[in-house]
Amino acid sequence: MPVADQQTIQDLEFDTIREWLGNLCNGDTAREKAQKLHPYSQVKQLRSELEKLQELHSIKTEGHTFPRIDFEELKAEIKLLEIKGSVLQELGFQNIVLASRLVNDLIYFFNKQEEVYPRLSNLLDSVYFTKELINPIEKVFDAKGQVKDDASPKLMSIRKEIVTLRRQIARVFNKEMKRFIDKGYLSDTKEAYLQNRRVLAVQSTHKRKIPGSVQGHSKTGNLTYIEPQAVVSMNHELEMVYDDERTEIRRILSFLTDEIRSSLPLIKSYQKILCQFDLINAKARLAIELDCSMPSFETHQELELIKAYHPMLWQKNKAEGKKTFPQTLRLSQDQRLLVISGPNAGGKSITLKTAGLLQLMFQSGLMIPADQNSRMCFFEHILTDIGDNQSIENQLSTYSYRLKRMKYFLDTAGKKSFLLLDEFGTGSDPELGGALAEVFFEELYGRGSYGVITTHYSNIKLKAASLKEAVNGSMLFDKDSLAPLFRLDVGQPGSSFTFEVASINGINAKLIASAKKRLDQNKV
Repeated sequence: MPVADQQTIQDLEFDTIREWLGNLCNGDTAREKAQKLHPYSQVKQLRSELEKLQELHSIKTEGHTFPRIDFEELKAEIKLLEIKGSVLQELGFQNIVLASRLVNDLIYFFNKQEEVYPRLSNLLDSVYFTKELINPIEKVFDAKGQVKDDASPKLMSIRKEIVTLRRQIARVFNKEMKRFIDKGYLSDTKEAYLQNRRVLAVQSTHKRKIPGSVQGHSKTGNLTYIEPQAVVSMNHELEMVYDDERTEIRRILSFLTDEIRSSLPLIKSYQKILCQFDLINAKARLAIELDCSMPSFETHQELELIKAYHPMLWQKNKAEGKKTFPQTLRLSQDQRLLVISGPNAGGKSITLKTAGLLQLMFQSGLMIPADQNSRMCFFEHILTDIGDNQSIENQLSTYSYRLKRMKYFLDTAGKKSFLLLDEFGTGSDPELGGALAEVFFEELYGRGSYGVITTHYSNIKLKAASLKEAVNGSMLFDKDSLAPLFRLDVGQPGSSFTFEVASINGINAKLIASAKKRLDQNKV
């Protein structure tokens, strides 16, 4: 069973975090892993991922000059090298050189720093500082990635022949062009290039006066492009020599491919290591962009978020020039179920979602937008019941959905479960729904689960007050204006301010007084 099911991922908008992370990756491999990121189910693996991230984040934020993680993946090159007789293209060799240089730079950076950055250093265990791939490739290619003239004696001879032929063709062409200019056969442009061949731009009325090969016409038909007969055979010979050049280059690259094929295990290690660094680097960049910190990782069940932000809300408010109010909350063994109440639009749901999303981020190996003194722990399950999930297609009402979701909770929840229930118990008759919600609440409490719950039901608030390891909380409002303060206050349940809101909106005072008289004493 996964730590978080797809509904939880959707409810907490974790896909948005995945997308952000993916956009910060260099290559497709890391990007695909980012888009499939999920909470780790093993504590040991989670600690390892967090430690690697913390090391790279420290490197980047403490001003160290770290190699830029910029490379082309080697999947295509590896696939070709695994096929006997295959030949790498020019770009493939350049990608291998780039990867080898980058890995060498990483090895150099972590040299004698294994104790400072042990996790990242360990990623380089399968490679070593070497130029055994760089040197033979650079012997063949120049700085621009072109095969050098002296890559072989034969290629040198062929390219000298190409230069000689091109000069001869240019000399003859210029002579022919001058001759026909003097006769007034050419247009003002005099010449053009078609299919990599130099041709005369002849006025179509004079095209039969120039011996040669017609290569094309202008759009209007006023010009005819002719290759002079004097250079036709020479150009044909040049094409033959170009073909010789291509054949020799392929022979050189085939030999070079065979030479580096023996280093295929090293090249595979480059691919694996660089993709690992790519994903960790993207996590560090995301942490810096969102001003994240690494909370302490508690061995016991305790969660304390200090000045925590919901990343998507923070981004939206930042774009609109608005302030985002941080939240602070704590769950521990003696205070493991937090019931938040209060009027709508006060921040109950965003507080719940902040706690849930940050737990998902942390348990997926990410840093969180909260104070560095925050504390997090490991949960075996993260479960949500948030929002209206009514489905017309499945003819499933909101309340039916919530009952099915609650069954899933009851089948799954335990002492290491983190529950997030928004508007707990709603969707049915208030009295009947509240009674069933109270039974569910007691059952989840009895399981030893941890969680954040928002509700308007008074019986749930009363139940939380009566249970030793549950606590009420409320989102604070200005008592006069009823403007939300977006601050969680733990210890007392919150009022829905039903009558106050009604009064502010102009409801007659007598009607409000009459409604108050009908309240049950327990509600008061």
